[in-house]
Amino acid sequence: MAQASTPKGFSSKEFLNYWSAIRAQLDEAVVCRVPKFFSNLPAEQIEAVHQTLADGKRIRGCLVCIMSNALGGRIEDAIPRAVAIECVHAASLIHDDYVDNDTVRRNRPATWAVEGPRKAVLLGDIIFATAIQRMVEMSRDDGLVITQAIATMANGAYQELLDPLDLSRAVTEGSYRRERYNLIGYLKTGALFGAASQLGAISAGASSEMATLAFTFGARVGEAYQIADDLHEIVALDAHATDLPAKISLLAPVFLYFAEEMTLQVARLLGGREHNLQQWFHQARSILKTRMGYEIKVRLDLAAKAIRGFPTNRYTRILHAAPSEIVGMMQTTDLLSDVGNYK
Repeated sequence: MAQASTPKGFSSKEFLNYWSAIRAQLDEAVVCRVPKFFSNLPAEQIEAVHQTLADGKRIRGCLVCIMSNALGGRIEDAIPRAVAIECVHAASLIHDDYVDNDTVRRNRPATWAVEGPRKAVLLGDIIFATAIQRMVEMSRDDGLVITQAIATMANGAYQELLDPLDLSRAVTEGSYRRERYNLIGYLKTGALFGAASQLGAISAGASSEMATLAFTFGARVGEAYQIADDLHEIVALDAHATDLPAKISLLAPVFLYFAEEMTLQVARLLGGREHNLQQWFHQARSILKTRMGYEIKVRLDLAAKAIRGFPTNRYTRILHAAPSEIVGMMQTTDLLSDVGNYK
């Protein structure tokens, strides 16, 4: 394996400090590499790509880097792979925002709200295709990992039931399977986290067995992150808001999976027939907090188990700390205030 190198500005063993240093490098790398990645695009479209990639947390890109470091890799080899994984994530958000009719992303207008649906979808396609091209240019394994991740995410988006009436009908008819929640969580989120970790292993020249374990680690972290994200949304809901029924409808798969005994009430809610909504919501939210917290812990434990046999060094210690700290990002409104001084 290649000799490990230390990221610029890194002086702590905690994951969040590592993440902050790497995030700054990834932000810089995105600015520098996007024109090269998308060299065939006109300046206007390159600027649209820049806007799409702006202000992201770079968690997936950071996973590429920390996994590479933990397995003896060089940050210089991890960075282009991290940029590619961030491109894939950004493209998926372009498509998701249009499909979900969300007009705001990261406190900015969503791409489709600015560019129009047609251009936005095509821009997402361009980003996907270019990420594949750049990874294939690096190696066959890199190309395969990124291609599988995109296909898996698209499969998850296709299988997701978004229309409350369709979901209500499936629940009422008994054709809805609550396990779909876990499946969608893996397909839409876990798989890309897994791909990020796997690319980090590949960049370090790790064996196929280690790369597979890296994927498992990332996938479980991604699933925990998705559950934490859903829990964050549920906790943040205002029980007295006029749009509470609509917001709960969007989160119905969460309620159906974690509070199976409330399936009938969820079906009534989806059909607009639940009248004691506030009382029901308070009860359901209390149940979900406990059960979702437990499921998050299960996945974090599985992530830790996957890397148990990894070499012991300062970066694997950070890697072991990463899952709980990544999930913790969902539990604070001002992330940077909890991390400290990164300089």
